[in-house]
Amino acid sequence: MAHVNLLPWREIARQRAKQKFGIQAFIALLIAAGIVFIAYSVIQDYKQQQQARNQFLTAQIAILDQQIAEIQEINKKKDLIVNRMELIQSLHRDRNTAIQMLNELSERTPDGVHILSLEKRGDRLSLRGRSVSNNRVSEFLREMSDSDVFNNPELREISTDAEGGDGPTRYSAFSLSVSLAKEGTTPSVNQGGR
Repeated sequence: MAHVNLLPWREIARQRAKQKFGIQAFIALLIAAGIVFIAYSVIQDYKQQQQARNQFLTAQIAILDQQIAEIQEINKKKDLIVNRMELIQSLHRDRNTAIQMLNELSERTPDGVHILSLEKRGDRLSLRGRSVSNNRVSEFLREMSDSDVFNNPELREISTDAEGGDGPTRYSAFSLSVSLAKEGTTPSVNQGGR
């Protein structure tokens, strides 16, 4: 006899296909959720690492800022010390200037020339004096030009001295100025003059 299947095989096949599709969709959903979870975890891990780096860098910047402030304070103190040292060195250099100047002046002053006053302003020295003759004043200017201590002598004024003294000798009053040689060009006290 012929065998006839009256069961709804199409309906069963459709249900199996739906069930298979549901399982596949659920597996795809699980895989997608797993991928999203892994991606989220990786991003969160990177985010935490970056936050840790940022905190470390912020701490290092704060330390460097503190060190920079300390360095600036040390530089200020160093500048003060350098200024004090320069002042002490200039005082040390200048303490012998007056002695050298007077020694050189006494050596360079020819006979017949008398210095009545001298005044120092900065690097300039102004002299006032009397001379037996104008030739002696010229000789005095030449001597000052040849000096290691004095530079650029300038005769400001020369005239007959009305208060020249008693007797037949007539004096000439003169006024001149010279520059003091810059530091490092003056001879030391131990070397003496000429």
